[in-house]
Amino acid sequence: MKKLVSKALIVLLFLSFSLASHAFQDPKIHLEEVTKKISTEILENKEKIRSDSEYAKSLIRDYLLPEVDSEYMAKRILGKTYWMQASEEQRKKFINEFIGLLLNSYAKGLANYDGQPISYDDTQYSKSGNLANVRSTIVPNEGEPILIDYRLKVQPDESWLVTDVIIEGVSMAKSYANQYREQISKIGLEETLKQLEAENEKAKQATEISDKKTEQS
Repeated sequence: MKKLVSKALIVLLFLSFSLASHAFQDPKIHLEEVTKKISTEILENKEKIRSDSEYAKSLIRDYLLPEVDSEYMAKRILGKTYWMQASEEQRKKFINEFIGLLLNSYAKGLANYDGQPISYDDTQYSKSGNLANVRSTIVPNEGEPILIDYRLKVQPDESWLVTDVIIEGVSMAKSYANQYREQISKIGLEETLKQLEAENEKAKQATEISDKKTEQS
């Protein structure tokens, strides 16, 4: 990736899918409608986001997670072989821990959003009409514009869910797939799940705000 992209900006764009997707609605139009509402909420609650980690996480939990096809993304990350080998319990644990890690990692960054402009290109659809791509452009306070593509898949109820985020040409799903598949090949799925759980707990503790941490800082 040619530059470090602020986690807050990535999350904001994720949150742009926050309201329930309307059947047949163009994802681009939905993005434009919702981004204004979400950015306003973030800007009006920056101090609360900084001081209350659970509130910050709730924004992602309430707005982001319902708009992501978590199971489809997990399948892509693990790959067909490891997904088929995993038990139902292991699949659920991977999905839960992976989502938890993202939640803990991105929640605190929300307060860094300062109203940077975001625009969207017209939605591009696959020939079947079942897949779509929406390219967004963020204009940061400094540096060049940042391009982020959202890959979406239509659902049985004709709504759209996010299946991947591509930042400056780098696929989030592919990056995680490379990381976890290599790890599984070395230590196995069960041990990988244990490490993911430990990593998630560490990230969770890092977002907690306490007087003790304040005194040590």
